[in-house]
Amino acid sequence: MNKDRMSTVETAICDSFRSDPTRLNPPSSVCISGRPEFHHQALWRHLEKAGHAVYRFTEDLALLDAVGACSPSAIVYEIPAGRERAVQFLNQLAKLNHDACVILVGPEIGAESVAHCLRSGAFDYLTVPVSSARFMTSLHDGLVNRHTFRVVRNLSQELAQSNERLAEERNALTHWNRTLLALNHLTQVLTASLDSETIVRSLFTGLATLVPLDIIGLACAEPHRIMTWSRSSAWTCQEMQVREWLLRHFPEDAKPRTSSRQPLDLVGAEALSREDCAPLSSFPAVGDDRHTMTIPLPISPDRQGVLYLERREGTFTEAEFKMLSTVGTSLAMALRNASTHQMIQELALRDSMTGLLNRRALEDVLAREFKGGFRYRSSACLLLVDLDYFKAINDQLGHLAGDQVLRGTAALMRRAVRDIDVVGRYGGEEFGIVLPHTDLDCALVLAERLRREIESQEFEADQGIVRITASIGIAHIPAVTIRSVSEWIAAADSALYGAKASGRNRVVVHVPDQAVLVEGATVMLAAP
Repeated sequence: MNKDRMSTVETAICDSFRSDPTRLNPPSSVCISGRPEFHHQALWRHLEKAGHAVYRFTEDLALLDAVGACSPSAIVYEIPAGRERAVQFLNQLAKLNHDACVILVGPEIGAESVAHCLRSGAFDYLTVPVSSARFMTSLHDGLVNRHTFRVVRNLSQELAQSNERLAEERNALTHWNRTLLALNHLTQVLTASLDSETIVRSLFTGLATLVPLDIIGLACAEPHRIMTWSRSSAWTCQEMQVREWLLRHFPEDAKPRTSSRQPLDLVGAEALSREDCAPLSSFPAVGDDRHTMTIPLPISPDRQGVLYLERREGTFTEAEFKMLSTVGTSLAMALRNASTHQMIQELALRDSMTGLLNRRALEDVLAREFKGGFRYRSSACLLLVDLDYFKAINDQLGHLAGDQVLRGTAALMRRAVRDIDVVGRYGGEEFGIVLPHTDLDCALVLAERLRREIESQEFEADQGIVRITASIGIAHIPAVTIRSVSEWIAAADSALYGAKASGRNRVVVHVPDQAVLVEGATVMLAAP
């Protein structure tokens, strides 16, 4: 091919590069390494005329520095002889993590050596003498290949990033699904129970696993308690501070008492601060520092509560706030149901007139004490108290006056006994008192004191002052002749009958085959 023909081809190739955006658009940077005479070929001038930056190097180190600094689009490397230097150069280039198109130019080295160079990272190997057309075609293909590689690499990176985002979203969705399942389980557990203690324990356990929490505080007007839970196994000052805060901010008309870490162990709140309390509506939904959260609990129109949550690290998110608000709603409903259930149970076991246990509840207490008394040889006494001539009060003064006397007597007996003792209305004007862990001597002392207090008591009725006396029968267990609860009751009733028959206003103790009559400070044997 003559010189003019070659010039025409080279010009056409350069023009095509300028017009074809898939080729060298935008202009590329080409690094050329070789002998000085290699740099003076007309080929490089065509590249420069096309707007591409051409950089010439005679030393490999300088070229490697330039590759590491500016990341050229293409590298043209002249090989004086053999493939060893080319492979060494390609290995050095590989360490730079470049993406340049590498074209080797050199003498004939054989197909195997060329293949080895291509495997080492070269895009093409051109044998000298190199025509402009052949070089430009190789450069074009190499740059297109580089562009394709970059597109694929970018797409691969975007795909990897998308996969990472999808994995994160999938993990977040899985975590949220588990959280929702735990939330659903917790709300079901809360609303399924009718026992307030079980509800509180389930709340503390469930909340601690639902979201990261360090302290949980619960204040309820009914039952009147403040309870706290902390992640620390030991009592913490933070818990005490939470208790003080709950006490200060609880409505004054529903000020609760405080409990220890165990919800059942109640202590007085007098040791805590009693500053003026803000209304429940003033509780912030989220604390100022977003490390705390307070959730009002509208248990009922006249019973309020508050749930306090705290974490030392991290803040509550909006999603957690909504979720925990749902827990608060379920908790309020559960406590309301438990309170209603407890009230119904109490109504079923309480005498509506006096507020004492009714006969059914009293017999349940007797059954429990009887079982324990015979199993552990523990003493217990039953007192049956009957008001003397009570029918005359109803007949002469009316049933309203009789009801007032009954209520007054019930209050008197509650004041006269210990906390562990149980007082109930056995029926009509008859009362029962169960004295656990009490021997006969102590029961006699209590019964006589109770008889004297009733005798001296002035009951206020609408018709005026009413005075009354009482007869008391006592039966003690364990006893050889008492083998059941019914026999225990029958023994006390027999003693009560003996007191009535002996003149009323006295105490009689049932013993096997005889009764002991107590009248004032004198103890006498009475025939059965």
